[in-house]
Amino acid sequence: MKNTILTLLLCFILLLAGCTSPDQVSEWDPNGVIIEAEFVNDFTLTTSENTPWTFSEEAQNTTVVVAFLFTNCIDICPIVTHNMKWVQSQLTSEERNSTTFLTVTVDPWRDNVSTLHEWKTGTNSNWTHLTVNSSEDNAPAMTTMNSVWTNFGVGLQIEENQTNTTARHHPDDYSVNHSTGTVLIDRYGDQRVWWGDNDWVLDLFLEDLRYLIDS
Repeated sequence: MKNTILTLLLCFILLLAGCTSPDQVSEWDPNGVIIEAEFVNDFTLTTSENTPWTFSEEAQNTTVVVAFLFTNCIDICPIVTHNMKWVQSQLTSEERNSTTFLTVTVDPWRDNVSTLHEWKTGTNSNWTHLTVNSSEDNAPAMTTMNSVWTNFGVGLQIEENQTNTTARHHPDDYSVNHSTGTVLIDRYGDQRVWWGDNDWVLDLFLEDLRYLIDS
């Protein structure tokens, strides 16, 4: 009788573990910076192929790698893109099928669909790149983009490179200063790990990603 009760108890414990999210089962100490309780708010933006892309539909039940950059960036942005390509190349076919790679621009005023498409093909970064279908201040797409930046903690500052401005919100010649990182999102839609643009350690990033893929 005691053995029967013990067996039933063990089965019950295993059943509970299977219904519990990963962070409840065990404490995880990732190599990147832990993000505390930040869920991804659903959004729809426009791809570099000029098609709508909705997070809840396209990234459903996958681990997501999302980076923020702009195509006029000549230093760190190409490096982050190269890092993402390397990480993608290390995944097995099964792991790639369980992962969504994503790039979101922080300069939608210049990174329109065609510009972002040229960047994607030029860098051979074979994943989704997102911008807006209108960069006007009052456009719904820009409201969405600003919400995405806020949700992911993107710091953004536009600096004029010359004194003359146009009727647009931004001057003709400007720089984008942005404090961003690459974020790992688990398949439940929770932001879990942040890697600073200057802090990538490829093997350790891959280790964090694989943990979330397997969770």
